[in-house]
Amino acid sequence: MNELPNQNILYVDTLCQELYSPKSQEQRANAERLLDVAFPTFSETSTVRANGASPLGVKIQSPLETSMFCRWLLEKSTSPYAQMFAAARLKGLVLDHYTMFSMPQKMELRNFVLNYMAQHPDYQPFVLSSLAQLFATITKVGWFEGEEFKNITNDLSNFIQSTPDHIIVGLQILSITVAEMNQQTPRNLTKQRKTAIGFRDTALLEIFQLGLVVMRRLLNGGILFANDLQEHKTKEYCLTLLRNCLAFDFIGTSPDESGEDVGSIQVTSSWRSTVEDPSFLQIMFEAYKQFQPPHSSQVMEVLVQISSIRRSLFNEEERSKFLYSLMKGISEILIGNVGLSDLSNYHEFCRLLSRFRSTYQLSEIAEKSGYNEWIDLVADFSIKGFNNWQLVPNSVQYLLTFWSKMLSSTGSSRSGSITKLELIASRLTHTFITSKIESVETVIEAPIFSVKDPLENEDALINDLEMFANIARCKYDEANVAITNAFNPVAQQFQALLQQVNTSVVHDYLKILDVIETKFAWLVYMIGGLIGGRQTYVSTEDQDLIDGELTCKVVNLLTAVKSWNGPVFILYLNQLAFIYFFQQFRKSYIGENVQKISKVYSKLSDQIGINDQTMLLDLIVQKIYTSVRLLRNIPTTQFIIQKHTVKDFPFLDAPNNLRTHIIYYSALSRVLFADDSVERDFEEFVKPWDITMAQLGIFRDLRGFLSAIQGRKNFLIFFEWFYPNYMQILCRALEAWSDDILAITILKFFLEFVNNRTQRLNFDISSPNGILLFRETSKVISTYGKYKGISICFNILTKSFAGRYVNFGVFALYGDNALEIALKTSFEMMLSVPIEDILAYPKFSRALFDWLDTFTNEYMMALPNMDSDVFLYIMRALAEGIQQPDIL
Repeated sequence: MNELPNQNILYVDTLCQELYSPKSQEQRANAERLLDVAFPTFSETSTVRANGASPLGVKIQSPLETSMFCRWLLEKSTSPYAQMFAAARLKGLVLDHYTMFSMPQKMELRNFVLNYMAQHPDYQPFVLSSLAQLFATITKVGWFEGEEFKNITNDLSNFIQSTPDHIIVGLQILSITVAEMNQQTPRNLTKQRKTAIGFRDTALLEIFQLGLVVMRRLLNGGILFANDLQEHKTKEYCLTLLRNCLAFDFIGTSPDESGEDVGSIQVTSSWRSTVEDPSFLQIMFEAYKQFQPPHSSQVMEVLVQISSIRRSLFNEEERSKFLYSLMKGISEILIGNVGLSDLSNYHEFCRLLSRFRSTYQLSEIAEKSGYNEWIDLVADFSIKGFNNWQLVPNSVQYLLTFWSKMLSSTGSSRSGSITKLELIASRLTHTFITSKIESVETVIEAPIFSVKDPLENEDALINDLEMFANIARCKYDEANVAITNAFNPVAQQFQALLQQVNTSVVHDYLKILDVIETKFAWLVYMIGGLIGGRQTYVSTEDQDLIDGELTCKVVNLLTAVKSWNGPVFILYLNQLAFIYFFQQFRKSYIGENVQKISKVYSKLSDQIGINDQTMLLDLIVQKIYTSVRLLRNIPTTQFIIQKHTVKDFPFLDAPNNLRTHIIYYSALSRVLFADDSVERDFEEFVKPWDITMAQLGIFRDLRGFLSAIQGRKNFLIFFEWFYPNYMQILCRALEAWSDDILAITILKFFLEFVNNRTQRLNFDISSPNGILLFRETSKVISTYGKYKGISICFNILTKSFAGRYVNFGVFALYGDNALEIALKTSFEMMLSVPIEDILAYPKFSRALFDWLDTFTNEYMMALPNMDSDVFLYIMRALAEGIQQPDIL
């Protein structure tokens, strides 16, 4: 390759800087276009054509030439932006055109990258990261093409044994390579998994051991750093490497499953000697003690992973030693409070406790020397954590998980350890209850967004309550005392305030009423969690009687709330809490044969006159119905129903709030249809839409409103208002705005319109509405058969054909070609999309395969003659799709 003038290099440097650090989007787009001309990718997905003069002054004819000029740019340019561009472009060429490179060319490129990084270890971190990504990609795609590609540890050992800068680069290359080998894309999953397994069996352990070598040198002061930054980076990349190795998908599960706080790390048996080495755990705990944040929290992350290594890796003797070493390390941290003042360290330590108990059984833990002291240390730490919830709100769930699992296994442990755990359970229960009650005023008085309210995250709340119930029911009589002691003072305060507020100015009491409401919400939630934690074949009669007492408290509270004559203040939190409570009670005490074996109804009968589950079910239904009706009759709600548009609520017009329209109108729809006689209110509700229907953005609002309609009666009210009056507007809008994002909004509304959710589209047998609706569906599909909206069109067809509200035989009988047009358009849309593109976009591919599943199930055989191209396309798509388990 001939040398190019220096001005060409300077020009490319300028373009690369404009690409990554532009002054405007136009400048960036222009730089990207010119660089694509200068360094073409020759990719099928590239939309750029090499028209006009190249910034290099030469016209590149092949991917191999592009790779040579990228290497030239790396060698000649001093711009970090140009270096990063060249590395990224080389990676793209390797991925798209790897087969065009000969074996010597592949090895030459691999060695070039390694030597280049060895010569320039002081380059910018983002440049080195891009080059490491390039090396990892070459290693991955060439893994089975020669032993040279597998010699990664030998090649990188030279980096690890060199200067601090080279050690940093070597660690970075190794960690990125491990992450790349663990990454899977939809294409060629089988080949990728085979490569990952080969890498796991050949190189992963050796790479992990290299990381441990660096860690030992760090702890022993064996690396002479020139400055603090070198030491900081070495620690960071070393710990990242160890974490990536342990996070490797050893057994072929999905990345999500192997990365979450579930399951164990399935290292292979070849790791046994490394993990069993007594110095292994000592090194990591010593690193935690010596390192400062943020590196100490990274060490703790690695310890979390180590505690999750599968138990079956060890024999019984070695497992006992390993378990004892873990317990000893945890004890030393707790005794010295080592690093736990840092919130990140604290959070990871809580995760360590949770994963530790998930891996090891209570019987194994309890038999270790020093267990009593160890469990007391963990209990004291947990109690402090419950009391300091506002500092570490996301860590409490891991403490609850640890204790829930400890106490759920008491049946298989020694009596001495059970007694110890029951005493601890009582302390934990009391602390949890009091901490939640005492947190109320802190949350209410705190500035907005400064403290997270646990009641606002319902999923996390319910999960915490389930684990709390496992803890509390272990010593249920004392838990009952604790909840009663918390409940009675709040109830007495509420009763006293009811009398005062009814005869005084309500405004003066709103703050204290807000506090009482929130405390009641916590209490009702906790009682619901306790009752929901009942296990049928474990619960005793005494525990059922306690459940009866707690249920009486909730029902009496419900009665007191109903007696309130002032403004509705106990609404949102308490209504959700009551509903949760009744859900849990139904799960535990309503059903066949439950009443015959449970003592809960005897307590309910004695105290509040509810004799059986039928009477309680009646109370539940009244509560749910009253809650919605109550909400509907509030003056504020009535105002919103009558005036719900942008004119009255300007926040709806903000660009960032467009997505909230669906939630907003879905909620209004539920409230509107809560009443039995809704026709008149519906007419008033849609009047603003009658005026603004020409504003096409309204289809987002209509979609939200329609998504909440469940029953056939209510859907018919909407259907008769919308069809046929506004159907023409929809079709004409698709014609006029087919290339605009509004078309997607309209299609998503129509997808909801044809969705026969809960059989809401099952019209009367004499009604032609189903046929008329599919006729409009055919028009919509044929009007908008565009590439961009194809997935929505496929979904519309799936819902229409699977909804079973249309007798498709009628179309042929009466010579109506609506069905023929819809199918023909669907085939045209399929053929317009390369199968490779379908597999590259999971959302798109699921829409197509759902449609093919529906079509081939009943309707394919009804076609007298299918085009051969269509049939072959379907067969090819199915053959490719069946190899993609994440899609089907």
